[in-house]
Amino acid sequence: MLKTDKIKFSYGQQKVLKGIDLEIKTGSFIGIIGPNASGKSTLLKNMSKSLKSDSGAVYLDHKLLNDYNHLELAKKMAVVPQNTEVNFNFNVYDIIMMGRHPYQKRWSGVSQEDKEIAKEVMEVTDTLKLKRKLIKELSGGEKQRVIIARALAQRPDILLLDEPTSSLDINYQGEIYDLLNYLNQKFNLTIITVSHDLNLTAQYCEELLLLKDGRIFAAGTAAEVLTEQNIKAVYNAEVLIKRNPLSEKPFVTLIPEVNRIKKSRQKDFKIHIIAGGGTAKNWLYKLENLGYQLSIGVLNIGDADWQAAKELGIEIVEAPPFIDISEAEIKKNKKLIERADLIILSDLPFGHGNLANLKVLLDYPEKAKILFSNFDIKKRDYIKGKAEKIWNKLLEEAENIYLLEEKANLISKIKKLEN
Repeated sequence: MLKTDKIKFSYGQQKVLKGIDLEIKTGSFIGIIGPNASGKSTLLKNMSKSLKSDSGAVYLDHKLLNDYNHLELAKKMAVVPQNTEVNFNFNVYDIIMMGRHPYQKRWSGVSQEDKEIAKEVMEVTDTLKLKRKLIKELSGGEKQRVIIARALAQRPDILLLDEPTSSLDINYQGEIYDLLNYLNQKFNLTIITVSHDLNLTAQYCEELLLLKDGRIFAAGTAAEVLTEQNIKAVYNAEVLIKRNPLSEKPFVTLIPEVNRIKKSRQKDFKIHIIAGGGTAKNWLYKLENLGYQLSIGVLNIGDADWQAAKELGIEIVEAPPFIDISEAEIKKNKKLIERADLIILSDLPFGHGNLANLKVLLDYPEKAKILFSNFDIKKRDYIKGKAEKIWNKLLEEAENIYLLEEKANLISKIKKLEN
């Protein structure tokens, strides 16, 4: 067990840690996250004794961390620092064997046990095949596995890692976190990792610590910590929190600065979009980028177009999936239609759940409308001709309707109507 008790730390006059209390149980997998200068790496260094706290205390297995000597602590705790550059071009085997130093007596040389443990950690980290290679011959991901293997050779109870994947591509990032997860599950190794990558830590870590200005702002599971409100408060960023469909863990998507265009060159022209199933996803971004004032509805929560609109900060009328659109949602949709200069109807399919999205257009014959007609309405009608009937009535009764077969012509058509 690792525990901190009100630890504070400063670099000169700059206060970095401002009273950190935490208790990390054996076998935990903890991710420490937070913006730059929030104190993440400094906290890790205070927990590993590479920095000494100004006040407060750190305990390891109910014993003050400062009471451990260098060799005793190395048998309990191993650190993978942010800078893992090896100055000398040793081979992989020699680098990993350095992890056995705490167990070797002066001039005693390498024991049979050292050799067995080195082989074991190389097998676990998939570095045995690299045994005779020089460290500078390796890729970034291979080097990182070697450094982790060296740390494991210490036979620690706790492994601390500072930004272990910061310089790696997405494939190696996954490999490293898969390895850490395996070590945590297989050997009950306590793992504490500092990371800027919210999504990686969310997928793998059992618990997250979110730091802000040297204090713990939030702690708990990824779902508890990674909320839109917390991210806004700590990072001053607008995000959309979705769920990974496989793990059900939160996934953070940054929302672009939606006010940027509005402040600089937003158009007065208002467009209301009726879509669904990802049929508007691609051109939503183009319209937003051009500065049009957009609204969209009614969309099912979780729909691909709903996600795109959320990311762009577009006003949405949303509804729960798998049920018919309600009267309240129709009413909200009408309010957006009434203030729009143009309505765009995508080439979405129609069923009982969303037929109201088509029917509502009959109430606004005078409104300019662009209807995608690249797919025959008969092929998009899944309710025995009801959608086709409304479509045909719309074409007969409404004014200012423009059928569009080529999506590539959408922008030019809007510009003509706008003028």
